[in-house]
Amino acid sequence: MSEPAAHGTTTISDRAFAKIAEQLASEDEHVTGLPHVSASVCGAVAAVHCDLAVRYPAPVPRLAAKIREHVRRRLRELTGIAVENVDIEVVELVPERRSGRKPERRGGDERRPRPV
Repeated sequence: MSEPAAHGTTTISDRAFAKIAEQLASEDEHVTGLPHVSASVCGAVAAVHCDLAVRYPAPVPRLAAKIREHVRRRLRELTGIAVENVDIEVVELVPERRSGRKPERRGGDERRPRPV
């Protein structure tokens, strides 16, 4: 009987990892629009940065902690890569509309956000 062939490796690019994280960060009902996400993957460890627009009123620090943990846990489950750091920046607070429609994220705002 012959020895089984050695297993290869799977590499996930920073861009692909960021796209997965983008989807995960947008899953919370308080996040409006598509988040801007960047990621850095080095072997089996990664760091993620998310810029989010959040519907207001929302408990921003608690929401950021919830999204941070969700992104970290699900990225590990989906990719096998440990996420050491998930930075969340709320770059816009969007007032809820009374029509029941989800407001869209506006672009072009040049104000510098405060990290949460």
